[in-house]
Amino acid sequence: MTSTPQTSADPVPSDSLANRYGRPQSTGPSFLKRRGKWIAVIALVAAVAVTFWFATSSHSRTLDWKDVGFTIDSPTRASVTFQLTKDPEDTVQCAVQVLSPEFAVVGWRTVTVGPETPAADAIPSDRTTMYDVDLRTDSLGTNGGVNDCWFPDE
Repeated sequence: MTSTPQTSADPVPSDSLANRYGRPQSTGPSFLKRRGKWIAVIALVAAVAVTFWFATSSHSRTLDWKDVGFTIDSPTRASVTFQLTKDPEDTVQCAVQVLSPEFAVVGWRTVTVGPETPAADAIPSDRTTMYDVDLRTDSLGTNGGVNDCWFPDE
């Protein structure tokens, strides 16, 4: 009686390590790799959504300023002119300063602006207003402008 060896459906690996330890389990991505990819996709979608919300939010307030000029009247007096762009109903505080030739602050004043009542025929570009601020200085200044503007804590 002759017997024939039975062959399995899987071919026998020719590599000696594969013969010793068996064939690899799977060649596809593991569960952890797939889960990491899904977490990355969800994080990316969330970041895009948050960015879109901040960009289109109607709660964002406008605040911008630009130095227009300054005048040094005497060693004890100066004035600074600047433009302030803000929503009419907002209150803003601006720090106005005068500097010496060595860039030391010789005059400083915090100015509170607003709220204003907009005119009936106002257009959106009417949010920019010019302001002239007089300052007392400790010594002769050579430069003046707005250091910073902010919305005060409510």
